[in-house]
Amino acid sequence: MVTKKTSTTKKRVAKKTATRRAKSPAVKKSVSPVAELEQTIAKAQAQLSNLNNKAATQAQKSVDRIKGQLDKAAARQAAQRDKKNAAAEKVKANRTAATLKQLARARDALRTTSQKTAELRAQLKDAKVALKTSSDTLKKATALQKVVDKFESDWAKANQPKKRKATAKRRAKKAAPAAVVTEVTASE
Repeated sequence: MVTKKTSTTKKRVAKKTATRRAKSPAVKKSVSPVAELEQTIAKAQAQLSNLNNKAATQAQKSVDRIKGQLDKAAARQAAQRDKKNAAAEKVKANRTAATLKQLARARDALRTTSQKTAELRAQLKDAKVALKTSSDTLKKATALQKVVDKFESDWAKANQPKKRKATAKRRAKKAAPAAVVTEVTASE
């Protein structure tokens, strides 16, 4: 088998290099420190508003969660109370060591359930206080923002360039051509 040598001619492509522009120094906008501070305050107020909303939402969720837990604990407590009363009835009917043990276990279970219920009630009370505080803070911040927005809009209206009223001379000049036109048409 005869192999042919194929000559590969590569065309050399001239590399094109893009000329880079010399970077001109960035022109810094001159912003007054007052404007920068106003922007910072506006951003901080927006963040504060978001945090107030989050705190109020989380407090409401916490209250709802604890209420659910308290309802379950109260149901368990009622069931434990019924078991204790049933065990006490058994002891009255037949006083044996087994019924006395059963009554003691029922009392202990009721005591622990009552403690958990009391703790949940205290947590619910604290959560409601936190909810009221966050709700009041949110209402205050909302009212304050409304007042500031109203002030800003009133200020902008007050500082708009006012339309100048036509002076008496201008009014006379504008009225004069109309009078001339009416005189010309009347004389014809």
